[in-house]
Amino acid sequence: MNTYSILIPIHNEIRYIEPLLEELEYYSCIGHEIIIIDDGSDDGSGKALNAQEGIVLISLPKNAGKGYALREGLAKASNDRIIVYDGDMELDPADISKLMLLDRSEQKKFIMGYRFKSINPLKSNFDWGNFMFTSFFNIIFKTNHKDILCCAKAFYLSDLKGCHLSASCFDIDVELASILTVRNKNTKVDQIYIEYNRRSVEDGKKLKVSDGWKILIKIIKMARYL
Repeated sequence: MNTYSILIPIHNEIRYIEPLLEELEYYSCIGHEIIIIDDGSDDGSGKALNAQEGIVLISLPKNAGKGYALREGLAKASNDRIIVYDGDMELDPADISKLMLLDRSEQKKFIMGYRFKSINPLKSNFDWGNFMFTSFFNIIFKTNHKDILCCAKAFYLSDLKGCHLSASCFDIDVELASILTVRNKNTKVDQIYIEYNRRSVEDGKKLKVSDGWKILIKIIKMARYL
């Protein structure tokens, strides 16, 4: 069996730690490496995770951002096959297995998740932003990606060799997508639908307007890889 390192950043998700760990136990039991990066939580998430067997826990002393957390996780990963996934339960952890398609012999080197079978940019600010950023990315990189801001991705860690990841916030999603898209430009990128249950800001959603500017700037900067 091809084993993966599954990287999951979390910050103040105490409400969702128990169901998240229940879903992840299956992957741990069949030999995959589960790396959870606690990004400076102060709500008890770290304590709950520290008591859990079968995971690799990276505890950051303060909240440094999703991008920084994932970079720390990548540095500790034991496998070349990587999956990155959100830990806030907006994405169903049961769908992690859908991303386990990497196979160099079949030219499957980059798998992207997407959350929307169709999107109405007028529905909400989040939908408008996702539509605009995905469209802008596709124009710049001449791609047909469906959801550039979806965290769910599978790729080979070795395909990042020689690249200096610098994103510290939500712009890590477009930074990874940019590099992996360019490095796999001669192969088809598989896109897999992932069940999605969007949270409200009141329920803990952390994406802010300021993150949108960082994402836009990162897309422009990453055009240098073309």
